[in-house]
Amino acid sequence: MELEDLKTTWQSVKPHIDSQINDDVANGVLSKRSDIKSRLLKRAIWEGIITVICLILMTLSPFWSPMKFPYWWLAVFCSTIIVTNLYGIRIYRSIRAINLWEDSNNEILKVILSVKRLYRNVELATAIVLIPLLIWLSLTPMFIHSWRMFFTWGITVLAFSLEYLWYRNNIKQLNNLVNWEKE
Repeated sequence: MELEDLKTTWQSVKPHIDSQINDDVANGVLSKRSDIKSRLLKRAIWEGIITVICLILMTLSPFWSPMKFPYWWLAVFCSTIIVTNLYGIRIYRSIRAINLWEDSNNEILKVILSVKRLYRNVELATAIVLIPLLIWLSLTPMFIHSWRMFFTWGITVLAFSLEYLWYRNNIKQLNNLVNWEKE
């Protein structure tokens, strides 16, 4: 008799326990996704801050830089930085618009794919504009066979290497935001 009572009690409580476990798992997953989203937003803010600092330094470089870059070169470089920053703002807004608690996985995936496409395009466009510009600049008569040429090459390799690592890490975070089941 006691065993039957225990069994009926268990059967009545079991659906509530299962739903509680599912809710706890869902809240844990949403918490991880929220952490990833906030990390991405912080990284986007840091990208913006670094970009603005670079823009200010490039704009004011005729006053402090021993390199004495040509003004047309500074105009192209600063324009590229401004466009990059505008894309960064758009990426930030897209990530911020993701609502992890209300959006479906399909909606989140669409936003992430759009962010990845924007990010890839801005990285590619920046590389297409800046690498030839920096190579051409380093081969001008003012720079060729001087410390300026080697300095420009060194800074170019360092900057694009760091940017690649930053980009790869951000893409990994975006993938983690979508592929939360794997964690």
